[in-house]
Amino acid sequence: MTLTLRNLAMTSILALGLGAAPALADCHGDWDTNQDTVLDQAEYGTAYGENAWFSERDLDSDGFLSEDEYTTGLYGSYDRDQDGLFSEEEQQVGYRSTDDYGIWDGDADGALTEDEFGVGLGEVGTFGTWDADSDGLLSENEFGTGVYGGYDADSSGYLEETEVGATCDDYGEEGFWDF
Repeated sequence: MTLTLRNLAMTSILALGLGAAPALADCHGDWDTNQDTVLDQAEYGTAYGENAWFSERDLDSDGFLSEDEYTTGLYGSYDRDQDGLFSEEEQQVGYRSTDDYGIWDGDADGALTEDEFGVGLGEVGTFGTWDADSDGLLSENEFGTGVYGGYDADSSGYLEETEVGATCDDYGEEGFWDF
């Protein structure tokens, strides 16, 4: 069973049981600049640009993420207690890969090392999919577009009720993007 982009990026996230307008008002109301109760790519991109996740993982400060920076950055975000292992308990925070967690755990010890995570992530090919210009680097725009696409589970071009709920979970306290 392979992990799809959506599995890596968003599936298995508990969606909030709120209507679109209340969900937006609770966590992203100021992101919805045209007040249409959905987030489009432009609104999300503008607001996402204020998130320091990308720049903090751009270790060489060149404005791009190499595949190593991308993998290391994601792994570090998963490994919330920074013990060098991505445990099953930590997969309950933020992006989750419940379908493939056990498959990636090569030594079956119940936790993923950075190497196991990197191999599994490489097999999925998310980095290459997000690298729109195929230059071997992710720009902040490519990264943001990839993240947005992961939240847009129905590929409608808009983040609607349950999709906004997923972003609320991830951007809230103890969420994947909260560091």
